[in-house]
Amino acid sequence: MTADAQVQGRSPELAETPTRLPAIVVPTIALLVGGLGVWGCALWLALVVHAPAAVTIPLHTVAVLALFTVLHEAAHHAAGGLTWVNGALGRVALPFVSPFGGFPAARYVHLAQHRSGSPAHLTPWNTRGPAWTLPLRWASVDLWHVWRYLSTARRPTAESAEMLGMLVFLPCVLAAVIGTGHGQELAVVYLVPQRLALALASWCHDWRPRRRPSGYHRVHAERPGRPLFHHAPTIPSPRAPEPDPPAPPTFHPLTVTGVQWLTGEAIAVTLAVPPGLREVFRFTPGQHLVLRAEIDGEPVDRGYAICACPAEPELRVAIKRVPGGRFSERAMGLRPGEKILARPPSGTFTLRAAPRHLVAVAAGSGIAPVLPVVVHLLGTSPRSRVTLLYVNRSGDDTLFAAELSEYARRFEGRLRVTHYRTDERDPWLRHSRGARPFESIGQALAISYERYVRGGLDAGRIRDLLEARLHPAKVDEWLVCAPPTVSGPVREALAAHGVPAAAVHVEHFHRPA
Repeated sequence: MTADAQVQGRSPELAETPTRLPAIVVPTIALLVGGLGVWGCALWLALVVHAPAAVTIPLHTVAVLALFTVLHEAAHHAAGGLTWVNGALGRVALPFVSPFGGFPAARYVHLAQHRSGSPAHLTPWNTRGPAWTLPLRWASVDLWHVWRYLSTARRPTAESAEMLGMLVFLPCVLAAVIGTGHGQELAVVYLVPQRLALALASWCHDWRPRRRPSGYHRVHAERPGRPLFHHAPTIPSPRAPEPDPPAPPTFHPLTVTGVQWLTGEAIAVTLAVPPGLREVFRFTPGQHLVLRAEIDGEPVDRGYAICACPAEPELRVAIKRVPGGRFSERAMGLRPGEKILARPPSGTFTLRAAPRHLVAVAAGSGIAPVLPVVVHLLGTSPRSRVTLLYVNRSGDDTLFAAELSEYARRFEGRLRVTHYRTDERDPWLRHSRGARPFESIGQALAISYERYVRGGLDAGRIRDLLEARLHPAKVDEWLVCAPPTVSGPVREALAAHGVPAAAVHVEHFHRPA
């Protein structure tokens, strides 16, 4: 595993510390309330006061533009830190912006534009064709989104059902209103302002950036998850001078106090930190140590995840043997009392707050950085819960299997582990506790906190989970530390289901030698 984490969907040069949002972003809520208030006021003026259309249509158009902004923020998970908040705001705003389709489908099509890599995520419908057709295209861009979604194969069942349901329900309501003889009022208070607002939004977000790709649109294309109210101070501010590069970290000798065999090919090495270096080696769960050993007369450095928690008095790292690996073969011979050089902890595979529901995906030694994050979160945040999807070949080469079972019992259901075993002959697939009888009712119930599944975590399985018990609306953040064969399908599925980039933390994975 490498030293750093990468946020899903970002190129390395654009990676930045994601903005940690509150549960509800107040400016977005204010914009929603204000938009609904203006829309309701204009409706009252049109139907009760009988104000002229020249007064009510501009008011309705402004209100729809405000609600379009709320919809856009919710699509990028920028309206709050909780997925269900963004879903609720998006579903409230969408009917005012368009009578066609559902919010999850609209979110998918818009995020697909961002993932396509086109400059400023320009919508082709709004930027191509003869000039005289462009206003008509801008005013009907929602129909293009519907066509784009319906031409996409294999979308989640719930998302498609909501899309088709809304695609039938809202137009039927409009047809019923027209059938009762109120077509003119419907056009004045709903259809005309809506088309004008879509035309203005399309011109602002697609046509104008094509001519002047700068300012907000460029920043948004590079960092789409940043909330709107965070863009304003960013655009006009001059570029700050880059600070001088920090001095290279110093290696310090630490004493090996314990070596525990985790499996036949992996050990946990415990290291004592001298009192004078306690602050230097203070770490955040998910970080790693770089260890150095002199092998054949030259220094060899390797990074290993810290698999201890901050409250523990000593550091601990897991080292797995790699055939022919210079450092790992040397580490297998470590004994208590020996000294080994270590660099202070570093890395960004960490949580910046306490999510209510965290899902972690790990495979093999990828559990090493994930485990302390999970244990620390559950130990310090009583309202949090964690679902761990853990892939291994068999029980014999599963790191920290006993510890995971103990933590599942200790946290009484707030930690649920699903073990995926690629070796279908693994005996743990037949029994998870051996022949020992249960010693208590609580112990008997604890078995439900761990499940054993034949096969790996492939694309089909992760899609099924995202459509059911791990639906993005039920999960706040994701941790992924696994080889590309596992992490690749997981990341693709998360992106396809609209999981925001800032909510996914990915550790680059390789086996240190």
